[in-house]
Amino acid sequence: MFRTLIYAAALMALAGCRRDYLDIKPKGKVIPSTYKDYRLLMNNTNDLAGSYGADEMASDNVAYYEQQGLDYLGTATYRIHTWQDDVWMSTDNDGQWSNLYKQVYLANVVVEGMKAVTDGSEKERNQLVGEALVHRAFAYLSLVNLYAVHYDASSAASDKGVPLLLAPVIDARLNRASVKAVYDQLLADLNQAASLLGTTSTSAYEPTLAAAYALQARAYLLRGEYPEALKAAAKTLEIKNQLIDYNKAVADPRNTFPQNRSNPETILMKTVSNSYAWFSLSKDLQAEFKDSLIDLRYKILFTTTTDPFKGHLYYYGEFLSFDSRLVGPTVPEMYLVRAECNARLNNVAAAMQDLNLLRQTRIATAAYVPSTAATAEEALRMVLSERRRELCFKGQRLFDMKRLNKDPRFAKTVTHTYNGQTFTLKPNDYRYVFPIAPKLMQLNPELEPNERK
Repeated sequence: MFRTLIYAAALMALAGCRRDYLDIKPKGKVIPSTYKDYRLLMNNTNDLAGSYGADEMASDNVAYYEQQGLDYLGTATYRIHTWQDDVWMSTDNDGQWSNLYKQVYLANVVVEGMKAVTDGSEKERNQLVGEALVHRAFAYLSLVNLYAVHYDASSAASDKGVPLLLAPVIDARLNRASVKAVYDQLLADLNQAASLLGTTSTSAYEPTLAAAYALQARAYLLRGEYPEALKAAAKTLEIKNQLIDYNKAVADPRNTFPQNRSNPETILMKTVSNSYAWFSLSKDLQAEFKDSLIDLRYKILFTTTTDPFKGHLYYYGEFLSFDSRLVGPTVPEMYLVRAECNARLNNVAAAMQDLNLLRQTRIATAAYVPSTAATAEEALRMVLSERRRELCFKGQRLFDMKRLNKDPRFAKTVTHTYNGQTFTLKPNDYRYVFPIAPKLMQLNPELEPNERK
C-alpha cells in the first residue's frame, strides 16, 4: 500500500499557515530520504494520474437538446457550459487547479529531494527525476492553456500565465508568471527529462522518453512552431507508433476494446477530473462524422440506445469498460500532429500518408478508401477534421479552438442553449479562459484574477 511521504517542512506549513492552494491533507509523517521513498511518491497514481476535464463542457463538442441532459448538469458545470463569468462559489474548490498543482508539488518534492539521494543506481535516479519533470511539464502545459490566454509570440512575455512554482512548498506566493515564462519552463523540463528517461516503463502511468517528446510536440503545436512540433512528434513515433485496429473491436467492443492502461496507443496515462460525465454530441461534431456508417469510432464510442438518455447521441467511451477518459498524449495524436505540421509546411504527401495510416484503423475495412488532397490547404482541412474526430473528449478541443481562432480560416462562433436561453462564444473571447476560483484569491491576495468584462 502506498505510504504518504511528505516533507516535515510541508507539514509545518500546513499546520501553521492559512495560505492553501493544494488542498493537501497529510496522512503521515514519513520523511522521504531514499530512492525507494521517492519511487513510492512517483507511484502515487491517485494524485499523479487525475488532471483536468471540465474543458470539454465549454467546447463546441457538447450541446444538449433535451431537458433530461440539461437537468443532469450541476451548477458549476452549467456555468462552464454557458461560459458564465462566475463559475465558482466563494467556498468552491476548483478540482482541475488542485489536481494539477498537486502534481507540481509532488514533482518538486522529488526533483529537490533527489539531489541528496545516493542509493539506487544512477540510471534509476535519473529516471525518477525525469518522470517528475514530465509530470510537472504536463501540469503546467495544462494549467497555462486552461487559465491563460492562448500563446501569442507578440504578447506572451506580458500575458498573465499561472503561478510558476519550482520548489516543494505549499505556502508560496502565487504571483502569476507570464505565459512565455511558463512555456519556457515546461519546455526546459521536457528537454532535461529527455536526457534522463528510458524508452520503457512498468506501466502507462510512468513517463518515458516518448512521453517527454510527445508533450514537446503538443506544446510546440500549441505555440504554432510547426517545424519543432514535427520533429518532436517524429521522435515520439520512432519509439512508440502502434495503432489498434477498431475493426477487431467493433463486433464486441465491451469485451475487446482495450482499457487505457493496456492500450498500446497510450503514451502517458493522464485521466480527467470529471469521469463518467454524459456528453451530448453537438450537431457540429455530429456533422464531422459524415462517414458515420463506416467510421468505427462512431459505432463504438457513441450511443443512442443506452439509459439514461435513450434517443439522443451521447459519448459512451468511458462506459464500455468503466475507464476514465484519457487526456494524456497518445500515438494517434502524434500521427495527427505530424500530419498537421507537414500540411502546414506544404509536405502534402507526408501529411496524407499519416492521415491514411490512422484512418485505415478507424474505418470499416470493406469501405475504406485512402483520402487524397490536391493542395496543402485541402490536406490541412482534412487533418484538422480528423483530429477533431479522433481526439474528441480527450482534452484537446478547447485548446484547439483557442489556437485555431487566431486564424480567420478556422475561427468560429459557438452557441449553447440552456432552458431556452442562447449563450454565444465569439472567436478569441475572454471566456475561453477559465476563471480562477474566488477561494484561491481570498487565500492568496497576490493571485490576480483573469479578465472578466
